[in-house]
Amino acid sequence: MMCNSCNGKFAFEMADKDAMAAAAKSAHEKREAWHFHVLAPNCAFSPNPKAYTFLLELTDQDRMVCCFFDERPVAVNKELLALLHGTDALSDKKAAEGSIDAAGSELLDMIGAAATAGKSWHHHMMFPACKLNGADGKWRLFVEVEGQQPTLLDHDSEPSLVLNRIERLYFGLS
Repeated sequence: MMCNSCNGKFAFEMADKDAMAAAAKSAHEKREAWHFHVLAPNCAFSPNPKAYTFLLELTDQDRMVCCFFDERPVAVNKELLALLHGTDALSDKKAAEGSIDAAGSELLDMIGAAATAGKSWHHHMMFPACKLNGADGKWRLFVEVEGQQPTLLDHDSEPSLVLNRIERLYFGLS
């Protein structure tokens, strides 16, 4: 299966949820680079516009594994999020732990307004080595809001505080 908007550059292996999660855990245990994306049906990167796609990128193995869900895959998302970013990934991180620049604040305001208005939205945190990332070695936040063009914010280092706030909004915690 190929990525919807990647000009056929990336092939995805299909797996069921358990096999995909096991592959992520195995890579983590081996200290290999890996990360994942949840692609909404209307996501620019989605290979299946009728389902949520959970895309696991096993960077060190040069593999992309995905499985499809009828509903947003919250449980496996939270499970692997804790493995990838730590068990406190969804805790309410305070501003003292970092700062949010003006562009990050504008992005959070845009997402908050979309959530309040009931618009669908989703985000991707693209690591520098992510195959979906076109930011040439930078960290990229990619946000799609219903009825708007995608918003991209590139950073020299991981924008962890902004990502924390976005993840909390995504999971309805803020």
